[in-house]
Amino acid sequence: MGMMGELSVLNETGDTKTIWDSDNEDEVTVARAAFDSFRTKGYAIYKVGKNGERSTVMHTFDPNAEKMIAVPAIVAG
Repeated sequence: MGMMGELSVLNETGDTKTIWDSDNEDEVTVARAAFDSFRTKGYAIYKVGKNGERSTVMHTFDPNAEKMIAVPAIVAG
């Protein structure tokens, strides 16, 4: 078993998770598609640090990232 990764998406429906095993090609493909879809919709995706803090904004999918959080763009108005 490889590194387990998680992409949490925070939006109006709550917290949705995509989980994958970095050694499982099919799971990585699904996770990458989810990542790309949310980036296209304008979400900021952060790699989460060991203590749960947001560290860096991710522009490309990393199948070895342990945890990422996708946050929708803030719309003023």
